Amino acid sequence: MELANVNKGNIDDLYDLNAKLAESEKQRHLFTADRESYADAFLATTPACFGSLAYQDEQPVGFYIYNFKFASYIASRVLYVEDMYLVDGFDTDENKKLLLQHAVRRSQSEKCCRVEMRVLKAFNPGYGLIKSVGFSEITKWDVYRLDL
Repeated sequence: MELANVNKGNIDDLYDLNAKLAESEKQRHLFTADRESYADAFLATTPACFGSLAYQDEQPVGFYIYNFKFASYIASRVLYVEDMYLVDGFDTDENKKLLLQHAVRRSQSEKCCRVEMRVLKAFNPGYGLIKSVGFSEITKWDVYRLDL
């Protein structure tokens, strides 16, 4: 499996895979993005987010999307993994670990102080796998959201 940064030449692969993710989670009705909004988000002069695509034999088989947060107490960036997905047949623990490790290396190269992600309880890649990469669960925080 090879990884590539999201760019103008492969943004449609990311869009198609994310639509497939929404379908696999039975949430296609929530997937309201279009190709133009993806290009705007990922390819703008100041991108809203970034991504890495996984390819096997030049076919897109997965991705992770990330952005940067800020840790105010230590004045450092935090790499936040927004989404991660591998298509059926490629969603092995080995490949999931490869994507997570790539995110960790990316955060190190970007001089981030840590990597964070939220994991849906029903669609997680395996808590043991996550912990084997070095992640630990944060139990003192609750997550709140206001959809606009």
